[in-house]
Amino acid sequence: MKKKLTGVNAALRLSMKCYMMCSRKSCHGGRLKKTVTASMGMLALATLLGGCAHVSQKEVPDNDHGSIVTDAQVVETQVKTDIPAGIAPQDTTVFIDEKLDENLFIGAELKMPEKNLYEYVTQLKSFDYDKVQEAIGQNEEGILAVDDGNDGFTGGSLTYQRNDMASHLETYCSYAEEMGLADGRDLCFMSKEDAARRIQSLVEMLGVGGELETLNVVAMDHVDFENVKKAIMEDDGYRGVLSAKGYESDTFDEGMEVYRIRFRMNVNGIPVYRNEPELRGTSERFMAYPVSITALLSNNGIEMITMMGMFEHYEGQQKEAVIIGEDDIKEAIMKKFGDAILTSKFTAKNIWMEYFPLLREDSFTEIDLIPVWCIDFAIDGESVENTGYTIRFNAITGDEIS
Repeated sequence: MKKKLTGVNAALRLSMKCYMMCSRKSCHGGRLKKTVTASMGMLALATLLGGCAHVSQKEVPDNDHGSIVTDAQVVETQVKTDIPAGIAPQDTTVFIDEKLDENLFIGAELKMPEKNLYEYVTQLKSFDYDKVQEAIGQNEEGILAVDDGNDGFTGGSLTYQRNDMASHLETYCSYAEEMGLADGRDLCFMSKEDAARRIQSLVEMLGVGGELETLNVVAMDHVDFENVKKAIMEDDGYRGVLSAKGYESDTFDEGMEVYRIRFRMNVNGIPVYRNEPELRGTSERFMAYPVSITALLSNNGIEMITMMGMFEHYEGQQKEAVIIGEDDIKEAIMKKFGDAILTSKFTAKNIWMEYFPLLREDSFTEIDLIPVWCIDFAIDGESVENTGYTIRFNAITGDEIS
């Protein structure tokens, strides 16, 4: 395998410099087609194995969304769920339905964690190149890039792709998921559960912190790829860009089967921040990169894997956290909107908990994992999916962090 470190670390350094230049204000993007995104202008990862036959008044600022289409990172769907799965066991559930202030309401279920939670101190993962190469285990001509800390900057990132075609496969899978052109069925060469376990075993070999959970599986064979390619080439939003990158000449071997599997990381059974929805950075401290793992696994082996925001194990670096409850959450919302004259009706619709990675002061690598309350707001009766307005509060202090 070819060891390519310079380009990745340069991209990470440039990304962080741009981040720092935001002067602790939010950086926004725009939107392309039906919410297609590239992950932070950095790394795209996926893993695969393969198989058989087809089947004048003060307003609250907008939360603008954005996307950039790149080759290996094209078409990542912004997933939005009412209350994300994976939340820790609950022992207290209340439904809050009340008016807090003029044009400010809550109509949401609040679930308090059953167990005491902890803050953790850890750092972004430094990967051992040889160990990663051994874990992937095949195709020495593939391109592997890792952040191994050799130049003093780590971003907890790793990418591998078997060849240039791997990034094309990721694009087709992403487009198929976005447009509903594929499903999560079992393929012939391996069940989707076994495919997920294959990638989980690889990640465990790398010593990454947290507990991996399968978030989404897309299953495609050669017929699916042909159909999706045809759909893309008839789609004005993609045809020009992808034709210029050679997608038009792609062919697919008969019998080819591919899973694209996306994972999230949990801590204490609670999901770690994945950039869903996009974040408005208002914290006085900088957030670390979102945590995401995408893998393409085919009947030929691992085609692609992308990991970002990975962190080291955090055992021994923990402090018990007392989590704020209903009254303090309402107080935090009032503090957020207290000085604003709301001409639209804001209603808190979804409340859930995440772990959030914050870079420690004066460090680009050390992070605090803290529990946060995330709140989706509907505006003027619109669904939260359409308004895309989410606020995160430190679940220990009640301070707004995003």
